[in-house]
Parts: sequence; structure tokens; C-alpha cells
Amino acid sequence: MKHLLLSLITVLLIQPAFAHEGHDQAPGTLKASHGGTVLAGKEINLEYMTSANEVKLYPITHEGKDLAADKVKISATAKAPKGKAEVLQIVPKDGSFVTQVDFKKAYRVEVIVTTESNGKKDSFKFQVEK
Repeated sequence: MKHLLLSLITVLLIQPAFAHEGHDQAPGTLKASHGGTVLAGKEINLEYMTSANEVKLYPITHEGKDLAADKVKISATAKAPKGKAEVLQIVPKDGSFVTQVDFKKAYRVEVIVTTESNGKKDSFKFQVEK
């Protein structure tokens, strides 16, 4: 009984020695600085936020810094499950790019965003749901 109690106390005392800070800073983790969802790309990352039928796009560097609107070109298409792809109008607004999706009779729309920065392109795909 003494050995069991001694072993338990030893484990409980040693365990905090192996704990350390920084687990949320692991390599490869993507942080959303605007509260959206971040998609990784080869050249840049893209953070997007949806609210009803509005989609806000934030192009960001791999380090997590926002890219200026004049440094990146963005185009997007939206496609309902049984519909044709439609080109979305994207407008720069308050540090983001804003577009509206038309659900028509669908409950979700697949959005494909193409970005170009420094002459190199990236493509991102995500779904917007009602």
C-alpha cells in the first residue's frame, strides 16, 4: 500500500515538470485574426467569414499579416449543388473584400476563390450555408 501511495504521489509531482507553454503556437497552426476560418494556400492564406449571404474575404500572409487590397487580385465563383457557376462581384471594403452569394433555392453554395499576388495564383474552396 505504501508503494502504491508513493508511486501515485511521485507521478502527481513529476507531471507538472513535463508541462510547458506554447502548445497553441505549434508550427502549422493557422490563426484567424478576424474571427473567421483560415484556409492555407501555397503563396498566401485566405480567411473568410460568412453572415447570411455576405462573405468577407481577408487575404493574409503565411505570417498572419493582412495583405493590402492593391497587392492582391481576387476573383470568385459560386455554384449551387444543381446550378451553374456564377461569377461573384467582389468589392474592397474596410480592409476586406466583400461579396454576396445567391442561394436561389439551395441551402448551400460552393465558393471557389482565386487570388493572385506577386504574379502567383492560389485557389481556395469552401461552402456557405444558410
